[in-house]
Amino acid sequence: MELKHLTTFLAVARHMSFTRAAQDLDYVQSSVTAHIKSLEQDLGAALFERLGRRITLTHAGRELLPHARQLAHQAEQARQAVQGASGDPRTIRGTLRIAAPESLCAHLLPPVLRALMDHFPHLRVVFGPAGRNTLLTSLNEGTLDAGFLLEEKITAPMATTELLAQQPLRLIAHPGHPLLHRRHVDTADLADETLLLIEPGCAQRDVMERELGRAAIHPTTMEFVSVEALKRCAAAGLGIALLPAAAVTDELARGEVAPLPWTSKPVLGIHYLRHKDRLPSTVLTTLADLARHHWTG
Repeated sequence: MELKHLTTFLAVARHMSFTRAAQDLDYVQSSVTAHIKSLEQDLGAALFERLGRRITLTHAGRELLPHARQLAHQAEQARQAVQGASGDPRTIRGTLRIAAPESLCAHLLPPVLRALMDHFPHLRVVFGPAGRNTLLTSLNEGTLDAGFLLEEKITAPMATTELLAQQPLRLIAHPGHPLLHRRHVDTADLADETLLLIEPGCAQRDVMERELGRAAIHPTTMEFVSVEALKRCAAAGLGIALLPAAAVTDELARGEVAPLPWTSKPVLGIHYLRHKDRLPSTVLTTLADLARHHWTG
């Protein structure tokens, strides 16, 4: 049973697709198929089965999955420990898988990742957006090495968390909105407005729903899955939106939206998470240090 075959197995199990696994690993698809067949021969059991056009794990495949993740994780830790012992971070190789909410991905993490790649030029980073529930599940399953969340507080028993910075929320509207003429806007003043809300499971949605509940109002709402779409609709005058300050910095500077003088001043924390059983490798420690420096320096 070879480590590279387990790595291929994990990629297929993650994507439930031989084609996407091949793209992820930068293999031709025939190599992925050969790796899985070899692993199945070594173990004496089928690991995947086809159901129409889909593939799924067999019972044997589900049994192998947590062990394969543990072995792959231990191998990656061994690699980083040996490479880190040389004292030269530029020799460190491997793959780092991280995720964060869309607003962090688009507006705060790019310079952090640029600095990380300057430190570790041979490191492969797999990076993408994920909401709270997806990120925590992936972290718990071992398919993520680390993640960032924008939350008031984190409840995740399986994770080690660190508060890196604070991020205020801004209530924004079209620059011609009548409420901008007021010195103060209370939550109760939003009763007759249309609120543009991000999908459930995001911290800014939780904050807004709590504020509406306290004010005992039920305004008209529109729901979005994309922060960018939400911003565009606010700029077009469709309603009022609550978003992280970093997500609207450019739009405010260009005068496309304007901040309302809301009397509530909610602030979210930017939290760094890794699995509690995962040792803080050189790469993971550096990632947290760089993020802290960029966001508080």
